[in-house]
Formats: sequence, C-alpha cells, structure tokens
Amino acid sequence: MKKLYTLLCFLAFMFISQKDWGQCTCTDGSIPDSISYHQYFDSIVSTNTTISFPQFNPLVGTLMCFKLSDTVTTIVDYNLQNNQPINETYGFTTSRLSEFDGPNGFDQTVSSNNKHYGPYALTAKDSIGDSVNIGPDTTFLNKYDQSYGSPGSGYYGTGTVAFNYLNTSTFAITTGSTNAIFTLMGFTRLNVALTYYWCPSSVLATQLLSFAATPQNKSVWISWRVDNPAATDSYQLEMSADGSTFIPLGPAAMSLSGGVATYGERYTPAAGFSGVLFFRIRQTDASGRLTFSPIRTAAMGKGALVSYNLYPNPSVTGISIQILQPGGGNFDVQLIDAYGQVNFRKTYSVAQNGAIRLEWTHKPAPGTYFVKVTDLTGGTDQVQPIQIL
Repeated sequence: MKKLYTLLCFLAFMFISQKDWGQCTCTDGSIPDSISYHQYFDSIVSTNTTISFPQFNPLVGTLMCFKLSDTVTTIVDYNLQNNQPINETYGFTTSRLSEFDGPNGFDQTVSSNNKHYGPYALTAKDSIGDSVNIGPDTTFLNKYDQSYGSPGSGYYGTGTVAFNYLNTSTFAITTGSTNAIFTLMGFTRLNVALTYYWCPSSVLATQLLSFAATPQNKSVWISWRVDNPAATDSYQLEMSADGSTFIPLGPAAMSLSGGVATYGERYTPAAGFSGVLFFRIRQTDASGRLTFSPIRTAAMGKGALVSYNLYPNPSVTGISIQILQPGGGNFDVQLIDAYGQVNFRKTYSVAQNGAIRLEWTHKPAPGTYFVKVTDLTGGTDQVQPIQIL
C-alpha cells in the first residue's frame, strides 16, 4: 500500500509539472532552459511597492514564458474607535489582498479568508474606553502563490521590468455605526522570484556557413552564406530595434557559386538613429516549417556599443571575433557562463578590421556562454551569446 501511495504522489507531481511546463515548451517539444531573479523584503509597511527585475536579453534566446512566484507573510494591528457621542457596540469583518500587476496585463492575486471580529462595547467618543486595539493578527503566513505569463515587449531588453505590488485590507462594519474610526498598521515579509523560460534560437535547417551584420557609415551591410540550399527553401532577412519584435526587410540579392549561395542586403535606419539593431534570418522550407538563425547585432550612432561578429556559433574548438569598429584599438574579452562566472579573460590589441582568435587550453563544458568585448579606450562594450558544443 505504501508503494502505491508513493507512485500516486509521483504521478500527481508529474501531472502538475507537465501542466506548468506545457505553456513553456520549445517548438521542438523540448523543455526550455531557465534563469531566475530573486528579491527579499523584510519590512514592507507601505500599501504599494514597485519591484523591478532585469528584462530578458533577447540575445540569449527566445523567451517562451515567465513565472512570478512569491511567499508572503503579513501581520496586521487594528484600532477601532467609536466616533459617536453615545456608547456603541461594534463588529467588523476584514480580509487581506496580496497582488502583483505587471506589463502586458499580467495579474497575480491572492486573498485571505474574510474574518469577523467583535462584539466590542465602546464608550462615547473622547472618553476612556472609546477605542480598542486588536492584534497582532497574521493574515498571511508563508502564503505561496505563482502565475505564468506570456512574454511581451515589456519583458525584453537590457533594462528592467517593473511590477506593482499591492498588499492592503478591505474592511466592513457589521455592527454599530459606520461613522467609526478604523486604522491599521500592516507589516509584510515578501520573498519574490521572476523566472524566465527560454529556448535557444533555432539553427537554420541548412548549413549556414557565415552570417554578419557590418556597420558601414550610416547603414548596415548584412550578408550570409548557405551551403547547398534546397531549391524549395526561401530566406527572409528580419530586423528589430528592440530585440523582440522583428519585421521583414524583403528578399536579399543572391549569387550561387560551387553550391554555396551568398546573400546580401543593405539596411539604412532613420536619420539620427543611435543604438543597437538586431538581425536574423528566417528560413521557410517546402513544408512551410520555419527556422531562424542566431541573432546578429550592429551598433549605430554616437556612443554606440562595440560592434563585432562571432564565428563559428555554435563552437567546438575556439571562437573568432571580427571587430567591426573602425580604427581598431585595445579590447578586453571575457567568456562568461550562464551563472555569471568568468571562464576566460584577456586583453587584445586589434588593428582596423582585425580579428581576435580565442582558443582555450581547457575546453569549457558544453552550454550557453556570453562573450563580452569592452573597448578599453572608449569604455563601451557589447555582449553576445555563443553555444559551445
């Protein structure tokens, strides 16, 4: 009987897990990777609190969904005062609300049970015994709640995403005059986490030999090469100004030589644009299935970030970094793992249009890493993801 109980518990856990993960599954059916951010508050006394987390960097991959989870404990003290010139007997009910509101209509709400207090026989206003203190009363005790949300533009980028946290009480007098004076003081302890569930950017079904986005004056030249493309496959270049919402740029010019197709297209942003542009290739095969390339970036305008291309990506034995910044310079290069640990760091001097070759003596474990390149002269930097096999 004990073994049957254990099996039933395991099956129940699997059912709940699949229900939770179902809305976050990668397009190929695999379970996505995740990254979590935590915040702890030990003394929230205000009704409304703004809680901010880092946005999801679109260069990491494709955000499938997110989960906001929290554990809350709230203790409340009440004071009820008779505001009538005569003696009055009071009773009241109250409940507590714990709620998160976020971008794109996200809402997570939990309420305590409605609780009744009284009766309280109070003397006339401004006399001894005209008020009563009630509490401390624990309305939430390590109350856990979680909700999943669909990603939107508010969750993508390199800034922050803000949630408004509301912790407040509702109050209703059930016996006595409604002209009573009711005050309360609430104390909240909150542990909250935002978890992003993401999938690596899909690799094109055909052999993508190279893909680069190179700033040239006030435009960007985007080029890529594909080995033995199928005649039924089509390729569409897409651009984004925020790394989240991509728009098509139309078919690129193509030339074929020895079974290798070379594509190229120039994109010119609006006059005065300053920032980072994101580019990707969308491939459609004969069955209509879509796959996407890794994202390439191009920094434009004053104060632009370091612009460079990584290849090959994914990588096995090493990485080449093509510096696209005019004039070259001295650059600090870091290889950072998904936990923020620096696995490799070195300073390089690069001539104009030069390249840096990273070859490790001890191969990093397979996984997603980030290459951070910092211009030691200008103080700007850029981070791009890379997959090591």
